[in-house]
Amino acid sequence: MRGRADRILDAAGALLLRHGYRKLTIGDIAEKAGVGKGTVYLHWRAKHELFEALMMRESIALVDELLAELRADPAVIAPHRIFPRVFELTSRRRLVTALITGDTELLGKLADGSARSYKLLANERSFEVLVRYGLLRGDLPSVQYALQATIAGFYLYDSLDPVTGARLDLETKAQLLAHTIRHAFECAEPGRLEPAAAEFVELMSELAENYRKSIYSSDPGTG
Repeated sequence: MRGRADRILDAAGALLLRHGYRKLTIGDIAEKAGVGKGTVYLHWRAKHELFEALMMRESIALVDELLAELRADPAVIAPHRIFPRVFELTSRRRLVTALITGDTELLGKLADGSARSYKLLANERSFEVLVRYGLLRGDLPSVQYALQATIAGFYLYDSLDPVTGARLDLETKAQLLAHTIRHAFECAEPGRLEPAAAEFVELMSELAENYRKSIYSSDPGTG
């Protein structure tokens, strides 16, 4: 039953933020969700599988929000708009931020094992779409590497210089990221926004649905 699975994931997420991955047990999660330990194991065979499902669900929720904005306004696909928007959305989701930054204090070994969740947020095919429609420069050896490294700096810099980071609100940081992307990575000539947005939405919708099925693949209420 998907509702029960979501209740377990909700409990796991709340406890993870409070205590961190290492301190949690399946028993803790079961008690918080109001179910027995055996019920949790009906959905996921091991603790790490449950938390991998949680991280995928968090990533999917972010993607769903982004796709809704793209459907309403295809111009959001412009790199100087979409990547800062992702930065804003993820920065408001502590679990997704921890996933992207590899926060081992919060996620423990899960920080090394959540690659599938991260690939939903930053996959090679989405970058290929942006290059093909003239939205990202194709003359760099790897625009994906260069852009992701730049974005990673915006996530990580506050931990290196918290005083400076505290002076800037999230909106200002997103604006600075937009300026950097526009001048360093976008093509000089405007690209084809609408077809790029349509293909991007189709691609990410398919990926998100596959991940959604994976989350509930062991659900005793399915199949």
